[in-house]
Amino acid sequence: MLYDRFQRIQGANQLALAHTAIDLIGCGGLGGEVGHGLVRKGIGRLTLYDHDDVDISNLARQHFTRKDVGQPKACALAHNLARQATGQSLIAGHAYAFQDALAQGAKLDGQVAVVGVDNQATRIAAAHYYLRHGVPVIFLAVDVQATCGYVFVQHSQPGTPCFLCLFPDALHDQRVYGCAGASIEILKIMAGVALYAIDSLLMPRERPWNYKSVFLNRPGDGQQTIGSRPGCPLCQGKTGAVETAHG
Repeated sequence: MLYDRFQRIQGANQLALAHTAIDLIGCGGLGGEVGHGLVRKGIGRLTLYDHDDVDISNLARQHFTRKDVGQPKACALAHNLARQATGQSLIAGHAYAFQDALAQGAKLDGQVAVVGVDNQATRIAAAHYYLRHGVPVIFLAVDVQATCGYVFVQHSQPGTPCFLCLFPDALHDQRVYGCAGASIEILKIMAGVALYAIDSLLMPRERPWNYKSVFLNRPGDGQQTIGSRPGCPLCQGKTGAVETAHG
């Protein structure tokens, strides 16, 4: 049986994965690792969004080959993941940013969203959109020296904390870390944490946290339950400021 070893894990339910559609925003190091894990696990549908093209510097740590250089990341990754799929996964890549997808009326109808981008504007736009549509979002990121990372789960239930509860300063942070240091090991670690979090949303795999951090160069790994922040403009309905920030 193809998924026998997974099904032996307490709470595991491969059929739940097979019947789930996921929106994956960001197809670089983090998104590629998450996407690879999902298609190996037999995800039902995976829709990819990224406006960047493949650069030769990506090849050392991302799921691309030399023939992909210069091609849209989302399309190249969709093609490469299709060859790695173990089930009947439907995989589609769209070569534009999340905000552009919204503007063009794209069908963003995943039951779970995963956001692995390098800028706060896209994270906030995704947090806002999926919160309004009652869809959980998993955010993951690593630092500029590739020594630490985090995974945060924004649940879909009213009253649960959102991305801006965790990072209130993100609303006015316009930085993009496109040329930061990068290495494959932290990407694989954080993608693994994100994949576990996805499972926990779809099946009874225990997850007593909504925020988890990992450090490779010092003590301090931890998991927490982040609470809602009073006055948050996103999850408490004051969306005007949020729309101004990313509109």
